[in-house]
This record gives sequence, C-alpha cells and structure tokens, in this order.
Amino acid sequence: LKPNQRFMQTYIGVDVGGSHITAAPVNLNKGQIDELRLYRASVNPHANANDVLNTWAQVIAKAMRDVYRPDCLLCIAVPGPFDYEQGICLMQHVNKYDALYGLNIRQELAKRLALGSHQIMFRNDAEAFIEGEMRFGAGQSFQKGMGITLGTGLGTSLFEYPQAQDLGLGITHPLYDGAAEDYLSTRWFLGRYLALSQQAVTGVKELAARHATDRYAQQVFAEFVHNLTLVLSDFMDIYHPEIIVLGGNITQSAELFFPQLKQQLASYSPQVTIRLSVFHELAGLLGAVGLELSKTPFDFIPKH
Repeated sequence: LKPNQRFMQTYIGVDVGGSHITAAPVNLNKGQIDELRLYRASVNPHANANDVLNTWAQVIAKAMRDVYRPDCLLCIAVPGPFDYEQGICLMQHVNKYDALYGLNIRQELAKRLALGSHQIMFRNDAEAFIEGEMRFGAGQSFQKGMGITLGTGLGTSLFEYPQAQDLGLGITHPLYDGAAEDYLSTRWFLGRYLALSQQAVTGVKELAARHATDRYAQQVFAEFVHNLTLVLSDFMDIYHPEIIVLGGNITQSAELFFPQLKQQLASYSPQVTIRLSVFHELAGLLGAVGLELSKTPFDFIPKH
C-alpha cells in the first residue's frame, strides 16, 4: 500500500494474550481505538486448537461487524515464539497454546473470517506495546524509547523511529544468579513474599492490598524497586533511550513503586524520561496496526 492508500482501509487491531483476546477497529490516522466496538474474551490457553481458534475468530468477527471486508486489514499482536512473517505458531512448552504449535494461524483465521490470507498480519506483542506508546501515547514526542512490560514475565522492546523490535532481554539479561525476569515478574513477588512471611498470596494485587500494614509486603516492593533500578540503569547504558515506558499488570500497583523508581533513576541518568503506559493493555492494538506506519517514509508523522 502507498501511504495515501493506507487511510482508506479499515484496520482491526487485535491483542492476543496468554488467557485473553481483545479486538477493535483502529483509526490509523488519529491513533484512536473505537471502544464502542471493542470486544474481549477469556481464552483457555490449554484448550484444543479448534476451540482456541474459534474463540479468537468470534471476538474478531464482532469487531469486524459492518466492515466492508475486502478493505479490511487484520493486525494481530501475539507473543512468541511465533513465525510472524508466515503466521505460524511456534509456542511449545511455554504453558500456553501448545495445541497451536505448527499451525498456520493466518490460514486458519482467514478461513473462519472469510478473509484473504494477505489481509492478516502478525506482530510480536512487546514490539506492538512500544510502537503503540511511542506513536500515540506516553512516548509520542520522542524518537527512541524502550518498552518494559511487567507481569507474568518481563517484556522488553526498543523503538527507534520508525522501527520497533522485540529485545527479549527478560530471559537473557543477567541479574544476581539468574536472569532479569527471575527478579521482576509476578512469580518473583509471590515467591519472595512467601519466603519472607511464610504466607502465600494469589497475586501482586493482593500483595499491594497488604502493603500499608504488612512489613513483608513493604520489603518486597522495596526490593522490586532496587531490582528494577539495576536492570533499567543497565538498559540505559546499553541502548541510550530518550524515554522508558512501563506497562503490564504489575503497573496497576505503580503507586507503590513508581515514585521511588523515578527518583532513583533520575539520580542515575536524569536525561532519560520514565513514564507509565497511557494505553495499558490497549497499546498492543495500536502497535499492531502501527506496523503499517513503519513502512511509510521516515518523515511521515501521523496527524492528531
């Protein structure tokens, strides 16, 4: 597509997570999601392939309702391992979607949605997150930024205008006797609190609710800030971003760690801006569609 043709199309942004799918039409020119036609559904990541694909297709079909399908482009953010060019799922032994391993998801969805295979594209979810935030959200006025998603794992991505890439540093960047993800994920929060208090909690949200009166919860969050500061200061030295954008489920408790994190990082590298995600889980929808913008000339900037 030529740049002036892109805005004539209807774009459907889709975000596939480990236990959910979200889809909605996206206005590529304005960077806006049509929230009146936004649909979500829970997905059983351990279900058989047909059940998973049918659930995905049902949600996407709702978002596509009343859309002229020959002009529709479906842009899907999905976690790896995945062959994004060919549309083939490579997830295996990662506690989700094992039943999809080896399947051509592009062909499967095209068949269920009555679309041509050329109308479906895929993007890494970490890439999509930082693309959405840099194009339309927290990093809009910057040229180079890092995306950090804090949740079941540690997502890392880099945007350097006009391209975004997944860095995969959560499992490769060293920290203490393991990798960064081992000390910055939900499982670390739960394991560390259990080790300190001998009590189990179900998630970071429950731990955050105890923070005001529980010294062990307070210690866990303090250690988390220290760990995240170490990792982000390393990333600053390596990648020299202008901005770092934090997202993911753990940032729902940002009031317990974000002010301290900003303070510590400001003393380390005051020229780097640290911000929370503007769009949160919807950044992936914008970033999936935003892949089209990275194909435009370097001087193209979306109007707002």
